[in-house]
Amino acid sequence: MNAPPHPSLELEPFDVTLRDVRVRYVEGGPRDAPAVVMLHGLGRDHTQWTALATALSRSRRVVALDLPGFGSSEPLRTTTSWEALAEAVLDVIAGLELGRATWLGHSIGAAAAIVAAADRPEFVERLVLVSPVCYRLPLPLDERALRVPILGRSILRRMLGARVLERHVGAAPLPAALGLTYRLLEEYGAPSTIEARVPRVRAPALVIWGREDVVSPWTHGTRLARELANARLEILDCGHFPESERPTNVESLVRGFLDLPRIATEPSVHGEATRRTSGAVR
Repeated sequence: MNAPPHPSLELEPFDVTLRDVRVRYVEGGPRDAPAVVMLHGLGRDHTQWTALATALSRSRRVVALDLPGFGSSEPLRTTTSWEALAEAVLDVIAGLELGRATWLGHSIGAAAAIVAAADRPEFVERLVLVSPVCYRLPLPLDERALRVPILGRSILRRMLGARVLERHVGAAPLPAALGLTYRLLEEYGAPSTIEARVPRVRAPALVIWGREDVVSPWTHGTRLARELANARLEILDCGHFPESERPTNVESLVRGFLDLPRIATEPSVHGEATRRTSGAVR
């Protein structure tokens, strides 16, 4: 395994090969500090978390991955699923000997974190779930069209695909792994395996959602906070990407959740709008 030899406040790239799949990750922070594993959303890569990862690396060991098939990581040899994504992350955590870590994920990355917290709780100390995949979505017409057999996967994908992907990817470049992205997008609309696991999660969780999210409604956040055993919900005045639309607020929330020194937040009109707590997060 190619691992950094000494602590660093810079995020350095490394590759690790596990089960014949090469996975890219960046790492920073003290090697002996509690670990935060950061997982990007659909069609993105580890750079989604660069600003937050750099800030947290001053006091935490931060590892941000390119999930298999995205960024500089190779695709899985088997069919991609939420379980397979979670297992790939668990392999990296075991290989780096991170122990129990905080899992911080957006979208599909948060879905993988929910799977791990339900199935392998010994590896998950806390969860930060940003706009996660968790419940059935009311799909827009263009996304329903892409699911039409044969036609949807050929002609309609070329006509409507860019618009659909932009909704999920945001300002990031369209992903190179289009086939994988579309397959996960089909799972996105009805993630029954994620929904079934939510009540089994016992790790303390911070759920962050945007009130103006056009991909998945903020009301999913209220349900998620209610069904998780120990969760706090923060709804921000933004869309599907709180980490880039309200970065200062997200960093402050994560710092507070991890018991790190807080930073000054943006004006409240741009920040926290609603809070719901299920259980007690210490």
